[in-house]
Amino acid sequence: MRRAHVPIVAGALVSALTLSLAATAPAAAEPADPLSAFHGQEVAWAPCEERLLEGLECAWIEVPLDYGDPGGERASVAISRHTATDPGRRRGILLTNPGGPGGAGRYMAIEPRPDLGIDYGLGAQRVAEVYDVIGMDPRGGGASTPYLDCGADLPLPPPRPDDGEFSAVTRTAIAVQRSCERAHGDLIPHMTTANTARDMDVVRAALGEERISYYGASYGTYLGAVYGSLFPERLDRSVLDSAVLPDGMWRDLFRTQKEGYTANVDRYTEWVAERHGSYGLGSTPEEVLATVEETRARLEEEPRYDVPGLPEGTPFTADDFDMYVGMMSRNQGIWDLVSLELGYFVDGRPFPEFEAPEFPDPEVELSNESLLMAVLCEAEWPSRPSGYYADMREAREHHPYGVGAFWDSPQPCSFASRAPAEPLVELERDGYAPGLVIAAEYDANTVYEGGPLMAERLDNPLLTITDEGGHGFYGFSGHDCATAAVDAYLVDGAAPGDATCAGIPRPRDAAPSAQARSAVGEAVAGFVDGRGDPLPPVGARIG
Repeated sequence: MRRAHVPIVAGALVSALTLSLAATAPAAAEPADPLSAFHGQEVAWAPCEERLLEGLECAWIEVPLDYGDPGGERASVAISRHTATDPGRRRGILLTNPGGPGGAGRYMAIEPRPDLGIDYGLGAQRVAEVYDVIGMDPRGGGASTPYLDCGADLPLPPPRPDDGEFSAVTRTAIAVQRSCERAHGDLIPHMTTANTARDMDVVRAALGEERISYYGASYGTYLGAVYGSLFPERLDRSVLDSAVLPDGMWRDLFRTQKEGYTANVDRYTEWVAERHGSYGLGSTPEEVLATVEETRARLEEEPRYDVPGLPEGTPFTADDFDMYVGMMSRNQGIWDLVSLELGYFVDGRPFPEFEAPEFPDPEVELSNESLLMAVLCEAEWPSRPSGYYADMREAREHHPYGVGAFWDSPQPCSFASRAPAEPLVELERDGYAPGLVIAAEYDANTVYEGGPLMAERLDNPLLTITDEGGHGFYGFSGHDCATAAVDAYLVDGAAPGDATCAGIPRPRDAAPSAQARSAVGEAVAGFVDGRGDPLPPVGARIG
């Protein structure tokens, strides 16, 4: 409210009266905390009902849908808890995020469930000794409410579309955005990284904690950096695993993925060319790529219908093959198996019989594409199709494998009917202790450059995983060095510092054994299950 102007009046009487009123007027009341009702809410823990979450406790935390209007409509955030197994050493809560955007996180607190197809969970790591590990489904996804469902899937343009497909790609993106806005036009502006960070702080307060520690992977590294920027006094120890670039949200960041895939294809073709006697794919990297392109051309004419993991009658196309080559080239630990798999495509031989496993647990959502699309609209996207088309041409020519031209093509947010609700948070570290940033040399989901730049932005030490194309490292098989570094910091309190860890070793020169040959169907089926997932949540489908 604007204050009225009071003219100065001469005279002792007026002066005395003014002084008297000033002396006797009651002090202005401190403004009430608009979030106090949320911070002080009672949390009703109960055993989680979903099979995947057995052994955990679950609860829902109420949060404002709009933090600019805390007294208005409310949302609820679903959380899970794996209580510290050594209560005498407990040092608070470790809030987690698996990535995305759109990744649901309650499963992060589980212990591995190989019976359900999940071999990852922080409940089995040393952090679970001293922290209550908290998994959280971000607003809009998982078991949180309101739930976003656009009624349309994320568009998946081919890795190397020809010019004749550009208009169809654009029309599809427009249709999907319009479908999202019809379904959730009032909710989309509230589905932002900043609001998820604010939800995290409400969770902290509702659980009675002065501060949180944090582990986030992939997109979760950006979320953690945003939380620290907004609530520096509330962040204790933090690990940002597979860090994103701190700038360029979202299009510029995602466009770097195609270059990451190309770098992996380059190193794989060099490796397999040196073993032409074992695999017969070519004696130089150029010959290997020529073999790949010849195989792709055949698939363009005649797709395969016998690829493990696909429903009967579903074609495996040249576009699928482009993505397959990029994704599988990242996994240097199984390059021998990858090479054997390629042989089945190259020679046209039938794949070994394989019965695809059942999907883990339909009761627990691991990722929500509608939420992904909503979060991406927190930033501005170019709106002119011509700029996208030029970038698509460049991508299909120089980076056709993996995601290819996917992120260079028009996205639903390119046609959003309204501007972002608020500016993106400027990332900084001012008021909390240094954390640890992790980045892999050949990670294609979040390219390596993001690690040094995020570490520099936050003045954090950097752990580099060398000769590694994977994504997400703490607690994963084959990454004991990275796991030990995180444990030393989060659990033992050792100050983090710059360091390197070797990636998963490349295979020996020997040709694959008969046992490896029998695993071809399983590996290809694993790719098929994950194809089209541009930024998979850690623990769901890694790299």
